[in-house]
Amino acid sequence: MKKIISLLTDFGTFYPAIMKGVIFKINPDVEIIDITHSVNRIKEGAFLLRSCINYFPDGTIFVVVVDPGVGSRRNILIVEGKIDNSPKILIGPDNGILSLAIAEMDSYKVYQAFNKKYFLKDVSRSFHGRDIFAPIAAHISKGVSIDEIGKTCSKFEKLDIFLKINSREIIGEVLYIDDFGDIITSIPNNLINDIKTVEFNDRKINIYDTYSDVKKGDLLVLKGSHGRVELAMNAGNAAKFLGIDIEDKVTLKVINAYS
Repeated sequence: MKKIISLLTDFGTFYPAIMKGVIFKINPDVEIIDITHSVNRIKEGAFLLRSCINYFPDGTIFVVVVDPGVGSRRNILIVEGKIDNSPKILIGPDNGILSLAIAEMDSYKVYQAFNKKYFLKDVSRSFHGRDIFAPIAAHISKGVSIDEIGKTCSKFEKLDIFLKINSREIIGEVLYIDDFGDIITSIPNNLINDIKTVEFNDRKINIYDTYSDVKKGDLLVLKGSHGRVELAMNAGNAAKFLGIDIEDKVTLKVINAYS
């Protein structure tokens, strides 16, 4: 069975092709799957990785490069772990982007990459995706032991995801806005189990099971498929309509709860 390398970056349309070329030169038998190359922020990338990691086959290698600190002294991490007894490998910068996925793992070991034998010969200061992350992934996919590439470390950066619960309101932040304009928050689904209606930005919004439960153009709150509360609009773009962006705070005031 072919090894899978999955790519998640902020590189746009051109640079991922170069990463793939590097990988195929080292291991032409690997399969590469693109998650997305349109990530805008670290928290967004962390959320996307955490949301999809469970659905990939055993042994998938995830290369995650959303890296404002490229060229700095930040560490490069390799994480070997298991989710529901399914082995996964994560490779990315130590800026918190791997931390939400690591938190889902039953067990894991974190390494700091250091062996330049497994980097490209000439490492640029601005394209570690090509020169370090891609070749590391390719060598691991060919069977090189992670112990040869990195040394274990006990500390890594963790993201602070905002969530605050008061007696009549739940405050979270926007983790992701999808292509439909649905707003995915940091609020876990179970926090709205007993609620029928909330107020957001002086608007009363009902909680429903799915988009078609409301008229076209109407807003709704629903339990999202990623385990997080979503604000959405049936056949419309809720984010544009409400003027919401990633990392904005959202406050849902409870005005009607089930007794």
